[in-house]
Amino acid sequence: MVTKRSHVGEIEDPHLGGTFVVSNSPIFDSSGNFVGTVHISREITELRNLRERVIHSERMAALGELAARVAHEIRNPLISIGGFARRLEKKLSGDIQEYAKIIVNEVSRLENILKEILGFVKTARINKCRVDINELMNEIADFIVPTMDEKDNAILREFSDDTLIAVIDPDKIKEAIINIFTNAAHATEHGTLTVRTWQEHDEAVIELVDTGHGIKEEDLKNIFNPFFTTKSQGTGLGLAVTHNIVQEHNGKIKVDSTWGRGTAFRIYLPLDTP
Repeated sequence: MVTKRSHVGEIEDPHLGGTFVVSNSPIFDSSGNFVGTVHISREITELRNLRERVIHSERMAALGELAARVAHEIRNPLISIGGFARRLEKKLSGDIQEYAKIIVNEVSRLENILKEILGFVKTARINKCRVDINELMNEIADFIVPTMDEKDNAILREFSDDTLIAVIDPDKIKEAIINIFTNAAHATEHGTLTVRTWQEHDEAVIELVDTGHGIKEEDLKNIFNPFFTTKSQGTGLGLAVTHNIVQEHNGKIKVDSTWGRGTAFRIYLPLDTP
């Protein structure tokens, strides 16, 4: 109305929870006087999600190819260094033996990093079956208890009274959830991690809420990017793997976090409805 010119653009509407293309055009009478406007809007949320998935897939493919080449090139000399360092450690004594031990430990750490990278870039077949989400989450929570105990953290379970059945690969989903659990355990001390499940429309929702130090706002947009990490040690692949696994199951993952107050991850998986 100020410029009296046409405008076309995309807007995010948090109230409606979608993305829209909006076209605004001025209306003039026969004398050229500005008398009104025409507004046309079209929801393109699914199109935007598809576009983001394509961009993410292309980025992941490029990074995967690069990472695989680098990992393979490093692996062979690293094996040699580790092998000779272990032989030296057995034959030496005193401070020199301690130096050799440091080399062995650091080589082992690098070997684990390469293992993570190669595990990230290689494709694995998904073996789906009907799984009770509540039972799976209870099993995962039991598995992660020792890790949570290391920092005196407690796990609270609030599972849906309804049975939630989804057709998923339980091992893959378990890997995705454990990655989030592990991050929460590292970020939380003397706190809690609450695991919730419920049904929302035709989806099962898994929510993991911790009382840790949270994620800074400027980092939130990058946490699912490969090799992004705020830790002093780590590959930054855990959440990238989690994101991939959820997408492979036609699901979605959302995160809310307040720095200094904790983080909430929500995973949505399609239910197996009769």
